[in-house]
Amino acid sequence: MRYAQREPSSSEEPLLDLHGLRVDEAIRRTSVFLAGEQARGTISVRVVTGHGTGALKAAIGELLRAHPAVASARPSLHSDAALLVVLKPVARGGRKSA
Repeated sequence: MRYAQREPSSSEEPLLDLHGLRVDEAIRRTSVFLAGEQARGTISVRVVTGHGTGALKAAIGELLRAHPAVASARPSLHSDAALLVVLKPVARGGRKSA
């Protein structure tokens, strides 16, 4: 599993690769990743689920629809095995904006 890749000169989004994880662990890591990136002021991230049986993809999709840091999510790179997630901005004073 790969955690967020952050290179100062890179224009690509931070990436979370969930290959090989069980659903419960993938949900936990994704939630922590999203909250951390939102707190850093990141605008968008990529989450890779892979194809597999579809259980992980479905669980992560459900999480993204309900997660308070997520503004929107859509398939990335013409495949639903990776998702481009746009994060809600954090308002000044540390409060999350609606």
